[in-house]
Amino acid sequence: MLIARVRRTLRERALLAGGERVLVAISGGPDSAALLHVLLRLAPELSLTLAAASVDHRLRPGSARDVEVAAGLAARLEVPFAALAVDVAPGGSLQAAARDARYAALRAHAETLGASRVAVGHTLDDQAETVLARLLRGAPLAGLGAIAPRRADGVVRPLLDCRRDEVRAHVARFALPHVADPSNDDPRFGRVRVRHELLPVLAGEDPRVAVHLARLADEARDVADWVAAELRSLGPLLVAGPLPRAEVLAHPRPVAHAAIARWVEARSGQAPKGAHVEAIAALRDGGEVLIGGEWVVRIEGGAWCARREPDHPTRSGSSHAANTE
Repeated sequence: MLIARVRRTLRERALLAGGERVLVAISGGPDSAALLHVLLRLAPELSLTLAAASVDHRLRPGSARDVEVAAGLAARLEVPFAALAVDVAPGGSLQAAARDARYAALRAHAETLGASRVAVGHTLDDQAETVLARLLRGAPLAGLGAIAPRRADGVVRPLLDCRRDEVRAHVARFALPHVADPSNDDPRFGRVRVRHELLPVLAGEDPRVAVHLARLADEARDVADWVAAELRSLGPLLVAGPLPRAEVLAHPRPVAHAAIARWVEARSGQAPKGAHVEAIAALRDGGEVLIGGEWVVRIEGGAWCARREPDHPTRSGSSHAANTE
């Protein structure tokens, strides 16, 4: 039963302790409709105060209709509702820009309500699709953590352990009004191709592939949390001065590489590519790594040192040079 599964997720993932004021983001789609309905059922036992909001990105004809459906659902469930509209900045990824604008609007509205949490409707299948898409793009392990159950800004995802089919079954059972987002079937978007083309093939090999991918995301976040804790112990070293090579490389590889990346960013003001980090970790006396922005990393006195050298020539083909620009 969906309500029982969400109750368990709220407890085991520490998404809500009870007594919170929660803003529920409802798009007009089935997942967020189920989310609002389930949280309303759980509200008395958890002493939750709920409000709902829908964001119109105004990117396609008919988007206002989605907000109207969301408003109708909130009215039926007697939950206070707000319609929010955003302007999406042009350029770059349209979906990413829309997401950033949506969360900014939701956070701002939550603040006006005194809500400490913003609940959104991502499911286990959304998680699996995100992990697979990132694998295909060559994301590092930290990136495979994908959709976090809870974020530092108060966003929580109570449906993250729920399969899409059981969410839709809940919507049908209670006849919750909803609309279909046409972008979910538009093959121009990579997530749509992953959903409709790649995952079905993998599910033919193992029907539980989505569950496996979601578990991978949990494990990747656990590793990322461990690395972050280890980095805190290295904190005094990760400043703009020289970085002791032996002391850093004494740590496990994920920690050492994360420390190098953090140090490079502190020193140069730019986040290094994975290839730069690999090359810096492998540096030997006499070698160097060009990390862009006219910055060069060398080993001096057993420590990595980084300097900006505008006139430094680009070198290639040398056994002592690691030019990864």
